[in-house]
Amino acid sequence: MTAIQDIMQEPVLVLAPGDTVAQAISAIRAIPRNRLFTYPMVVDKKGRLMGLCVMRDLILADDKARIADVMLTKIVSLQKGLDVHEALSRIKGREIPEYPVCARNGKLRGVVRAAKLHEIEEARLTATPGRMVGVDEGETVATPFVASVRSRLPWLMINLVTAFAAGLVVGNYQDTIDRVVLLAAFLPVLAGQSGNTGAQALAITLRTLERTGTTDFYSIALWKEIRLGILHGIVTGILVGLVIYVVAMIQGDKGPLVLAFIVFVATILSVLVSGLSGASVPIALKKLGADPATASSIILTTVTDIVSMGSMLMLASMLIRYLT
Repeated sequence: MTAIQDIMQEPVLVLAPGDTVAQAISAIRAIPRNRLFTYPMVVDKKGRLMGLCVMRDLILADDKARIADVMLTKIVSLQKGLDVHEALSRIKGREIPEYPVCARNGKLRGVVRAAKLHEIEEARLTATPGRMVGVDEGETVATPFVASVRSRLPWLMINLVTAFAAGLVVGNYQDTIDRVVLLAAFLPVLAGQSGNTGAQALAITLRTLERTGTTDFYSIALWKEIRLGILHGIVTGILVGLVIYVVAMIQGDKGPLVLAFIVFVATILSVLVSGLSGASVPIALKKLGADPATASSIILTTVTDIVSMGSMLMLASMLIRYLT
């Protein structure tokens, strides 16, 4: 996360409450035109922020008026330790072009422009899909080749290890697959359906995390994914079960109704677990202090593959006597 102190700038103009409007306008005229700023900041003798001045108020005020009489005191300031996301949450509904940045003791440390905050947040949100698959958020087409390799290869190796884990699950039921070959044709169907369900839940959870910044919604998300998983699992399971039943009948395979039942139950289970995993993976990463988007889809894919293929093959092994 980018902190406010990393992007703040020195205030272009700082006034004292005892200064006159004429002195302020004279100071403004002396500032080079290429120096961009919106508000002169007002601090006391100890450097603590007291307020800021709006240009219109300075122009309309009497030259001899004191800054203390024309400055705004009800202002929004940001602490330098805040990250950009927290800062945007704090200023929501109270947006101005420029914000003073203060230390905890109230002393003015700098200013930050609202446009810069939104620019950084937009870049972070744009990079979220890349972080989900282990791509550095700063990588673009112009990123040097070696830097891209260093960014991507470690996550590809992690993905390879997790893929082997899913492969071991399938390999453990090799005898079942050899005896009921039709199961092999429907393994990708089940894995793809559960993977898509998990990706939907993952996207919604990440979006909610980005907007709220907390995990307080987790119980609500779980309850929603349980209901969606059961409903979607039943609908999808009926369709997939019907297809495998028809194919088994055409091929003359033994136990087409049992095959349909196995696929139906496995679909409900895999869709339900994948939805719960999609809601849980980013929450777990958040609670562990990690970026919830970082490689979350890699973890999710592993879970959905193991559960979807493992559940179908386990059920088939348990009911193998009705299939051969």
